[in-house]
Amino acid sequence: MEVLTPLSKLERVSRKVDPTTFVATPGIWGAIGANGEIANVSTGVEAPVNKLVMSSASANKYESHDVEVGRVTTLESVGARVKVDADGYDGTVNQGDLLVVSSASGTKGKLVSVAETAETGDFEHVARCEEVNTTQGWIIYRTISPYVATLA
Repeated sequence: MEVLTPLSKLERVSRKVDPTTFVATPGIWGAIGANGEIANVSTGVEAPVNKLVMSSASANKYESHDVEVGRVTTLESVGARVKVDADGYDGTVNQGDLLVVSSASGTKGKLVSVAETAETGDFEHVARCEEVNTTQGWIIYRTISPYVATLA
């Protein structure tokens, strides 16, 4: 994941996590609970509020420190441009597609195209694809003001 928009500290929010269950991966989206805590997206559960995870839970002491103490940084800015590879999105995504956070097994927390997904239910639309590079396997999307719509 690469954030292409200059960010202020107001757009990077530190959220509480359960360090025993949360797997932080930059570029993956997490589900916000009613108490403001972030958790991994659950299979088959459409989260009403999703936020982009910026922190990591790698073996690197510096990167994993926040998660170990029960915090993780999320990107909460409308209009931020983000470049992700297959770690952050799944399936076919075309320029202009609206994107939602997948809750399907194997793609949990990744962005998928509303036009291409087979998932159904109420999903929060969180981004719109701006650029696609199928040769190198990345997309650039811009976060949008989130809204919930039914996928049928």
